[in-house]
Amino acid sequence: MKVPSWPSGHVKLDGDVLEFGAGDLTRVPVADLEKIEVKEAAGRLSLKIAYRAGLNNVKTSAWVEEQHRADLNELVGAVQAAMDGSG
Repeated sequence: MKVPSWPSGHVKLDGDVLEFGAGDLTRVPVADLEKIEVKEAAGRLSLKIAYRAGLNNVKTSAWVEEQHRADLNELVGAVQAAMDGSG
């Protein structure tokens, strides 16, 4: 499932890898994810992602339009299940 996001293009779970961005995509193994969640801010949905990249901890976010709420919640649930080892 691919969910459109702004400004980064899209977010997608590809097997055990979370992929996000536009053009040169960022690909993060689920094992390196620390947190993924949806927050509501300024009337929009904000997808918050925290992950390990080598020795660094990285945090990023992307806006998702309200019309994609169900798909976004399904995607985040699948990622969280994979993070817990039940996906």
